[in-house]
Amino acid sequence: MGKRGPRPRYLIDVTWRPELAYVVGLLTADGCLYNDGHHLNLVSKDIDQLENFLSVIGEHWKIARKKDYRSERIYYHVQVGNVPFYEFLTKIGLFPNKSKTLGAIQVPLDFYFHFLRGLFDGDGCTYSY
Repeated sequence: MGKRGPRPRYLIDVTWRPELAYVVGLLTADGCLYNDGHHLNLVSKDIDQLENFLSVIGEHWKIARKKDYRSERIYYHVQVGNVPFYEFLTKIGLFPNKSKTLGAIQVPLDFYFHFLRGLFDGDGCTYSY
């Protein structure tokens, strides 16, 4: 017998492929997993980057505008609510408060380059200690 509760409206294909590895890289760099167990958020100044993100996970979610009141800059963000996708991300090593807990992300070696491309597109730099 399966878990109780409503089924997710939209299923996101979590079989490893180059596009999914790129999305995982973006979420690792610029994404946010909420503590509620099913929401994640991706913020960017580049709307094309969010459109690419949605083309991979499904175009069921909307891109919204945010305005930074201190600098008057416009940002875009996508908030996704999907329990199976959230659980997939936590299983491979992403967690809420990732800036304090980020460790190794389990990406298959065949897709590591695509993950790295998403990481650089999301943040633009890395640090090594």
